[in-house]
Amino acid sequence: MSVITLYDIASTHPRQAWSPNTAKARYALNFKGIPYRTVFLEYLEIEPLLKKIGAKPTSETFPHYTLPVIYDPSRDTVVSDSIEIARYLDATYPHSPRLIPKGTTAFHYAFTDTIDATLAQPLLAYNLPASLPFLNPASQGYFRRTREELFGGRRLEDVTPTGAAHVLEWLNVKESFGRVDGWIRKNSRGRFVMGDTICYADFIVAGFLRWTKLVLSRDKWEDILTWHGGRWANLMKEVERYDSVL
Repeated sequence: MSVITLYDIASTHPRQAWSPNTAKARYALNFKGIPYRTVFLEYLEIEPLLKKIGAKPTSETFPHYTLPVIYDPSRDTVVSDSIEIARYLDATYPHSPRLIPKGTTAFHYAFTDTIDATLAQPLLAYNLPASLPFLNPASQGYFRRTREELFGGRRLEDVTPTGAAHVLEWLNVKESFGRVDGWIRKNSRGRFVMGDTICYADFIVAGFLRWTKLVLSRDKWEDILTWHGGRWANLMKEVERYDSVL
């Protein structure tokens, strides 16, 4: 079997890829047991490289070209965006475990959009500023400029809530995870998004949790592990086996 190339964002800890989006693709590859290698790119290298290999832009708005992207030499195929990567891997490697169970494709697209609105937005003010030190100097200027634009030009150092604002915003983060916990509890067993079988939707949630674990302070992470009956601690334990950076 040919080795797939996964393009990821370079960091000061190359064996600890930090991005929640590329984590979804890595979880997917490891879950399916597909051989791959990781190529780390600085932010300013991403768009030129993706254009060169023929990758599609994942958004018509900021940022135009994003990771993850994979290149599968066995099919001479480039795939952009984590959910598209999951669909491609299921279709191309059907004899490995399915990421997206049959009949749930529409659900997974809806879940992706809903999770972005539910979990990503409350976390951004915490996780984006905390991610800056993980980047190499070659990427920090780009990251700062583009992410500060998201906050109306405020310096990243001034974005993270403190004092009374932190108390309220951290409660908002907890309540956001609580919404996801409530969805999962609708299942009879309530272990994973789809019941007792892990799937791509769980890796979406795990990607945000992994990012949070890597960049935030230990006390915040340990607080999250106590939420909702230890659900998030249990999920992270379940996905540890799929967390290797190859």
